[in-house]
Amino acid sequence: MSQSFYDSVIHDLQFQQLTCSCSHSACLSVHGYYKRTVKLSSGAIRLRVCRVKCSECGATHALLLSSMVPYSQIPLPDQQRICRDYEDGRRVSTVCESNPSIDENNVKSILRNYRRRWREKLRSLRIRLFPLNDLILSCFSNYSSQFMQIHQRVNKLFSYTT
Repeated sequence: MSQSFYDSVIHDLQFQQLTCSCSHSACLSVHGYYKRTVKLSSGAIRLRVCRVKCSECGATHALLLSSMVPYSQIPLPDQQRICRDYEDGRRVSTVCESNPSIDENNVKSILRNYRRRWREKLRSLRIRLFPLNDLILSCFSNYSSQFMQIHQRVNKLFSYTT
């Protein structure tokens, strides 16, 4: 994950094909940007995240990569690994060794969120933690949310075509 990769994904999006959460299509346009910190194994980086605004309902939306969890600095693959290690009875702090930007307080917070909000959701629909792409698709199709998202806002998953 890098700013240049993020920018290339956003640049390749066909905005006229995107649908707002109000169900209107071809109504989103760039509204602005904000800075967001993401904790990577190479260190924390600041991404300039694009926001779009719907001309029909006025709602604004951030355009995030599928590896990003809304309202979290910890990348989705690291959160997934922490949850998997927890479920498998392994030491959950191993992610801290591979990603020094994540500390034990981050791990505790992720596990608290997982146990409170996500564990039973996954179990109720027999959604597995792996593979990651299946987890993402299942969470969006069943809950309209990214896995481990804290705030319950309706989100949409847009496929990135190469």
